[in-house]
Amino acid sequence: MQRVPVTILCGSDRKPGTLPEGSSALHPLATYKGIAIRIAGRPLVAWLVERLLASKGFGPVTLAGPARVYAPLGLDARVIDTDASVARNLRAAIEAHPGGPLAVLACDVLPSTAEFDELRARYEEAGACALWFPFVRVPKDLKELGAFAWKPEYTVVLDSGESVPILPGHLGILDPQCLRLPLLYRLLDSAYRTRNHSVAYRRVVMLRTVLLSLLGQDLWRLSRMRAPSRTLTVLRSGFKLAHELRAGRIQLSELEQLIGRIFLHESAGCIRYPTVDMISLAEDIDTEEEARSVHGEVRPLGNA
Repeated sequence: MQRVPVTILCGSDRKPGTLPEGSSALHPLATYKGIAIRIAGRPLVAWLVERLLASKGFGPVTLAGPARVYAPLGLDARVIDTDASVARNLRAAIEAHPGGPLAVLACDVLPSTAEFDELRARYEEAGACALWFPFVRVPKDLKELGAFAWKPEYTVVLDSGESVPILPGHLGILDPQCLRLPLLYRLLDSAYRTRNHSVAYRRVVMLRTVLLSLLGQDLWRLSRMRAPSRTLTVLRSGFKLAHELRAGRIQLSELEQLIGRIFLHESAGCIRYPTVDMISLAEDIDTEEEARSVHGEVRPLGNA
């Protein structure tokens, strides 16, 4: 099994994230979490690099974040010097990638090496995908989520007809040449800004963000006597996607098709959203309480 290169997105939350109503007792983080969160005295990103390199399926490792913060750690990973939004950091990572599949991982989750091996094996089983992004099945006993239980859930319907509550995972494997990258970057920034909000609110913000861009692309096509199909195709798929997600009845296969219509170039493969029972992949550390729950502490960078 060939190893897949992986980039860890190590940017900073410039300001504390918005939490849902009823979460006022939580303390959101605004820092470079990969280094500020320490577990057993070591930066979180150091644990991630170590576990990825110990896995059978991932490597080499790249950190997409400010060199002044991460280079002094001396980790066995290349550092791409970038310090901007999530989308711009991802763009820097993709532009530095020589080609082929690329795994992208958030810096604030901590799966085990065995879990990384399982994810790599599941990707292999899926075959060639333009985008492979696992969802995490919410456990029946919500106590298993502990400090992470406040995270907003979504519901998808499996091919078996079972309705499954899920949380987004924080690792994906993509083939950049198959994707409409400018649109992906814009939507990613919108998605990150509206994380932890309702589907209805996120729909309004994200559609507003990309509408002018899509219209501009269609005007460009019109100027070259080509059919202006981009805006209609993306918006129609986006509205249906948001409506079905909000209703909690979207088929997983339909979700894959709708996302494909939005992000894939024509005849560019497929998108797969497998469901996994891997809570660690959904436990991105957004609050001080969550950091403590994984036996971590948050240190100011001046004391890092």
